[in-house]
Amino acid sequence: MPDEPKKQGGQGSQSRKGSAAFLVVDVSNSFTKYAPATAGRLGSVATHPTPALHLAAVRGLARRFPAEAVLLSSVVPERTALFRRVFGKRLFVLHGEAPLGMPVRYPNKARIGADRLANALAVRRLFGTPAVVIDFGTAVTFDVIDPKGAYCGGVIAPGLNVMTEYLHERTALLPRVTVREPRRAIGKSTEEAIRVGAVIGYRGMIREILAAVRQELLPKGGRLHVVATGGQAGVVAKRMPEIEAVLPGLTLDGLRFWGETVLPKK
Repeated sequence: MPDEPKKQGGQGSQSRKGSAAFLVVDVSNSFTKYAPATAGRLGSVATHPTPALHLAAVRGLARRFPAEAVLLSSVVPERTALFRRVFGKRLFVLHGEAPLGMPVRYPNKARIGADRLANALAVRRLFGTPAVVIDFGTAVTFDVIDPKGAYCGGVIAPGLNVMTEYLHERTALLPRVTVREPRRAIGKSTEEAIRVGAVIGYRGMIREILAAVRQELLPKGGRLHVVATGGQAGVVAKRMPEIEAVLPGLTLDGLRFWGETVLPKK
């Protein structure tokens, strides 16, 4: 029986300074999120821009949490090196060759992004299998857990902000827009037309990919859990009944569950 899923990652009982069993950290291309955690809950989540995550910031984190082990998911090698330098033997870095507590059926495990593995661990534990996690970050990634509970691969597509920024940067007249729900399907301004193409068009892409994944994974039918996370998940998933839940703290929860596998038992 899977654990009861949270409505919002990182909103469990807040851990006080020094009370956590370990620290979980997710370094993406845009933002770094971290939270104190125990085996049973995730504490208050803090966010830091990854480009500003320099040595001083990592050392400051070490001063705030001087005793805890650190579980790290990172897709930015330069920042991973900073954490290794500061935390040393207290650092556990998630990667495809690490003991995961989950089967992985993928030809080159070392090439799987750490955040994708963490998401897979979390959805497997919180919702059961088979399942798909859609992570709306700089890229949008789909990670698939098969009916036997194994990570079996996924899909990578451009992120929503990447698409709109590309239009602005590569054209002379199209403006930069803030991504939000369009008021209508036929845009009455350039900005509104871009939002329609981005948000409604993006939903179409998500549905098509999900349909193809479902057909390949469950050719005879059956229930597929679909969970979303990441910065634009709320905007896109709002009108998609295919998506069962939106959990902003899913990656950190996955790291928390991974801690049960790699941290010494007390």
